[in-house]
Amino acid sequence: MNRSSTLFALVLLAATPLAGHAQSILSAAGLGFPVDAVDARAQALGGVDIGLQGDAITAGDPAAAAHLIVGTVMMTAVPSWVSYSNSATKETGSFRAAPFPLIGIAYPAFNLGVVTFSFESVLDQRYRGEEAATVSLSDTLLAVTDSFTSAGGVSQIRLGFARAVSRSLSVGLSVGRYGGSLTRRLVRTFNDTIASSALSRFQAGGYWDYSGVAITGGLSADLGTVAHVAGSMTWSSKLKATASSDTKGSSASFDLPVQVRLGATGILAPGLAINAGFTRADWSSIKNQVATGTVSGADITWGAGIELSRASFLGRRAPLRVGYRHSDLPFSLTGSKPVETAWSAGFGLVLKQAQTLTRSALTQASVDLTFENGQRTDGSVKESFKRLALTLRLTGY
Repeated sequence: MNRSSTLFALVLLAATPLAGHAQSILSAAGLGFPVDAVDARAQALGGVDIGLQGDAITAGDPAAAAHLIVGTVMMTAVPSWVSYSNSATKETGSFRAAPFPLIGIAYPAFNLGVVTFSFESVLDQRYRGEEAATVSLSDTLLAVTDSFTSAGGVSQIRLGFARAVSRSLSVGLSVGRYGGSLTRRLVRTFNDTIASSALSRFQAGGYWDYSGVAITGGLSADLGTVAHVAGSMTWSSKLKATASSDTKGSSASFDLPVQVRLGATGILAPGLAINAGFTRADWSSIKNQVATGTVSGADITWGAGIELSRASFLGRRAPLRVGYRHSDLPFSLTGSKPVETAWSAGFGLVLKQAQTLTRSALTQASVDLTFENGQRTDGSVKESFKRLALTLRLTGY
């Protein structure tokens, strides 16, 4: 994709206003903007979805579903509101994002373990940019407007299996397939009335399909009744971007990094727990496969949170959560090191609850809601965002 010099030159309109349904204006850098595919509870507890107590369907912690004893389905929606500024160009703007939701399904398999299925976004590449310029035609300078649009990104479908080896130790494995597509289009419009009537608009663009596979393995363990720990690792094949037959830009492939995740939860008192998590993925290996200067290095994220699980509302269990997250993002628009920080707070609400069958109550319906307030900095580009995460979970269907 990026080897089509005409198109990628327009990607570098990053200093111009970018909007649409993008997660961030940093979607214009590298392979796009990494998407946090986590549910509302994990978002409230620092956004690092591993090592949390309790059963869950999560891509980063495949062993977390091992103790589910009934069918479970969950869906998460994450709308966000973003404003940005560029001190170098004095430009400002805002937009709203509404990415595809995270979906997870789990079902016990004949006492052998738990089968899981999930679908989530991985990299967001939705943005648009516009720049006013002048071009020379027959010794005449003409005013033009160049508009660049990118729509698409990378998603992943996962099939996993989790098993409790003992009461305190669980293992999990998932196999995922990368998919998605990307459409890019450049349109040059002549602003002069006479020129625009005599010259047609110039258009160029292309369409690419993404493909690849990923394997994630992990384990989790309870350390008595005082702590819970977990770790996982994800290996990915090359991410292939195959150009359509009518696309002038060539196909490309990218070396995706190994991702390592570690997390732990400690019990401070009955109903009160603190957790911390860490993830790392070094993207430096693809610096020669994308535009020069867009790869800033490793994607390192750490987060922590506190959960008060015995809180209640109108007689129903309603755990309270607060958290903080810090991320070193892998792709840059300015060649500097982009950083994201965010504070989060949220709560859960059990809508209907049945008799206790395992170490946690069997829940038929629950909802989790999280509010997050954060900012991103990338050289002269600054971005602030507010994000909601809403997760609906049904069990026993």
